[in-house]
Parts: sequence; C-alpha cells; structure tokens
Amino acid sequence: MKMTFEEWDEAHKPVVNHLSDSSSFDDGNGGVMFETYGNELDHVLSVANTSPRNVWTLIDGDQAACIVDGYHLVNRIGYFITKHPATVGINYEVSLED
Repeated sequence: MKMTFEEWDEAHKPVVNHLSDSSSFDDGNGGVMFETYGNELDHVLSVANTSPRNVWTLIDGDQAACIVDGYHLVNRIGYFITKHPATVGINYEVSLED
C-alpha cells in the first residue's frame, strides 16, 4: 500500500524518540526517528521483539528513501515506532516526496 508521509503519520502515529533531543523528523513535538546503533537500536529491537508490527524502517530505496513496515537491515537509514501497528497482509511503502 503506497501512502504519503502525512497519511502514514495520521494513521499510525509515530512516537517521539525519548532517547535523543536531536532526532530527525521533528514535527515540533520532538523527533520520531530512532538511530541504527546504540541505546536507540536496543530500544527498537526490544519493541520489535514484543510488537513487531509497530516498528518501521526508513530505507534507501531504488528510486528514493521511503518507510516500509517491519524491522529491516538492508539499506536502513533509521527506524520508527508507532502507536498503531501495520495491518497484517499489507506491504506498506511510505513516500517522503510530495
């Protein structure tokens, strides 16, 4: 399912990265992206182990960077954790371009 960042943000509600004051994708309430190393990655992995559908990966895709559902290693740039999980059976692709 292709969707815009705004549609994804509204539907899935990414949580603020409470581990960093300088996280990316700041909407004025704090950044919502988690890094791929250190205590931020540890936190993402702990969520992925208990609620894997609430973890999303920002990847460097073929055409442009995009957000996909799930925890991925290949071409990863960062991670997101959402309040509302991805729906089973749907492969998401969230475009960062308008």
